[in-house]
Amino acid sequence: MLPTITVNNKKCTDPLSCRKCLLICPTHVLGLGTKVGPKKHQEIDPSQFIVAGVRFEKCTGCMDCVNVCPKSAIQVSF
Repeated sequence: MLPTITVNNKKCTDPLSCRKCLLICPTHVLGLGTKVGPKKHQEIDPSQFIVAGVRFEKCTGCMDCVNVCPKSAIQVSF
């Protein structure tokens, strides 16, 4: 059964600077994206970046991302 990974983007306000969950995940389940999608030849405002689960099938349930998040913005459930 695949996990459900929820990131509260109201709590995770600066994923570009923090990146702790992205760096600690041994299987790279989480990814960095934007709320606005790709914009060719345009700079994207840093406030538009979000963390989201992208490789759910790779999640081992280690909960490292939940434990390292300083804002308690990540929830994993099975």
